[in-house]
Amino acid sequence: MHQPSLTLDLCQSLTRLTRQMLETDQCKTQTHVLGRGRIYRITVELTPVPPEQIDDVIKAYQ
Repeated sequence: MHQPSLTLDLCQSLTRLTRQMLETDQCKTQTHVLGRGRIYRITVELTPVPPEQIDDVIKAYQ
């Protein structure tokens, strides 16, 4: 299943969020955001990619 690509800006923001979460030893967090007049629940969970799958992840971005 192919998922739409995120913009570079969004990827950079997610990378910053990931760094902040790891610095505080968090692997999962939840918050609420407002968008288009509605409130959304956002859950972020960091799941490490096993070493044997890294090549597949890199290929997905090529």
